[in-house]
Amino acid sequence: MQVTNINGTSGNACKCGDWLSHWKKHSGQPLPQFCSETRCAGNELVGAHVQKDGPGDKSWYIIPLCKRCNEAKGATLTVGDHVKLVPASGRSTCGA
Repeated sequence: MQVTNINGTSGNACKCGDWLSHWKKHSGQPLPQFCSETRCAGNELVGAHVQKDGPGDKSWYIIPLCKRCNEAKGATLTVGDHVKLVPASGRSTCGA
Protein backbone atom coordinates (compact mmCIF):
# COMPACT_ATOMS: atom_id res chain seq x y z
CA MET A 1 0.00 0.00 0.00
CA GLN A 2 1.25 3.49 -0.82
CA VAL A 3 0.87 6.35 1.69
CA THR A 4 2.13 9.91 1.85
CA ASN A 5 3.70 11.30 4.99
CA ILE A 6 1.82 14.50 5.92
CA ASN A 7 3.56 17.83 6.60
CA GLY A 8 2.80 20.07 9.58
CA THR A 9 1.00 17.67 11.92
CA SER A 10 3.32 17.59 14.94
CA GLY A 11 1.14 20.05 16.91
CA ASN A 12 -1.92 17.79 16.80
CA ALA A 13 -2.72 15.86 19.96
CA CYS A 14 -5.15 13.33 21.41
CA LYS A 15 -6.00 11.87 24.82
CA CYS A 16 -3.74 8.86 24.25
CA GLY A 17 -0.65 10.92 25.15
CA ASP A 18 1.25 10.46 21.89
CA TRP A 19 0.44 9.19 18.42
CA LEU A 20 2.28 5.87 18.79
CA SER A 21 0.18 5.12 21.89
CA HIS A 22 -2.89 6.12 19.87
CA TRP A 23 -1.95 3.59 17.17
CA LYS A 24 -1.27 0.82 19.71
CA LYS A 25 -4.58 1.43 21.49
CA HIS A 26 -6.78 1.50 18.39
CA SER A 27 -5.04 -0.81 15.90
CA GLY A 28 -5.51 -4.06 17.77
CA GLN A 29 -2.01 -5.00 16.61
CA PRO A 30 1.20 -5.44 18.57
CA LEU A 31 3.80 -2.73 18.13
CA PRO A 32 6.05 -3.81 15.27
CA GLN A 33 9.74 -4.32 15.88
CA PHE A 34 10.68 -2.25 12.82
CA CYS A 35 9.41 0.64 10.72
CA SER A 36 6.22 0.04 8.69
CA GLU A 37 8.01 1.23 5.52
CA THR A 38 8.78 -2.04 3.74
CA ARG A 39 12.34 -1.06 2.74
CA CYS A 40 13.35 0.24 6.18
CA ALA A 41 14.64 -1.59 9.24
CA GLY A 42 14.63 1.44 11.57
CA ASN A 43 13.45 0.64 15.07
CA GLU A 44 13.08 3.99 16.86
CA LEU A 45 9.33 4.24 16.21
CA VAL A 46 6.89 7.14 16.38
CA GLY A 47 3.25 7.50 15.42
CA ALA A 48 3.25 9.17 12.00
CA HIS A 49 0.44 10.99 10.20
CA VAL A 50 -0.14 9.68 6.68
CA GLN A 51 -2.73 9.74 3.91
CA LYS A 52 -3.52 6.94 1.48
CA ASP A 53 -2.19 7.68 -1.99
CA GLY A 54 -4.85 8.22 -4.57
CA PRO A 55 -7.72 10.61 -5.15
CA GLY A 56 -10.45 8.85 -3.14
CA ASP A 57 -9.47 9.14 0.54
CA LYS A 58 -7.96 12.29 2.03
CA SER A 59 -8.43 11.23 5.65
CA TRP A 60 -5.48 11.33 8.03
CA TYR A 61 -4.23 8.08 9.56
CA ILE A 62 -1.57 7.03 12.08
CA ILE A 63 0.98 4.29 11.46
CA PRO A 64 4.26 3.41 13.21
CA LEU A 65 7.29 4.74 11.33
CA CYS A 66 10.88 5.17 12.41
CA LYS A 67 11.98 8.72 13.15
CA ARG A 68 13.98 8.93 9.92
CA CYS A 69 11.04 7.93 7.70
CA ASN A 70 8.73 10.23 9.65
CA GLU A 71 11.05 13.17 8.93
CA ALA A 72 10.61 12.58 5.18
CA LYS A 73 7.56 14.86 5.04
CA GLY A 74 5.63 14.66 1.78
CA ALA A 75 7.38 11.42 0.81
CA THR A 76 5.49 8.52 -0.68
CA LEU A 77 6.12 5.38 1.36
CA THR A 78 5.32 1.73 0.78
CA VAL A 79 3.88 -0.01 3.83
CA GLY A 80 2.82 -3.61 4.18
CA ASP A 81 -0.86 -4.41 3.69
CA HIS A 82 -0.86 -5.93 7.18
CA VAL A 83 -0.26 -2.50 8.79
CA LYS A 84 -3.50 -1.12 10.21
CA LEU A 85 -4.15 2.53 9.38
CA VAL A 86 -5.75 4.06 12.47
CA PRO A 87 -7.83 7.23 11.97
CA ALA A 88 -6.01 10.28 13.34
CA SER A 89 -9.30 11.87 14.32
CA GLY A 90 -9.46 11.72 18.09
CA ARG A 91 -13.21 12.23 17.97
CA SER A 92 -13.76 8.95 16.15
CA THR A 93 -11.30 6.92 18.23
CA CYS A 94 -10.40 8.27 21.68
CA GLY A 95 -12.88 11.10 22.14
CA ALA A 96 -10.28 13.90 21.93
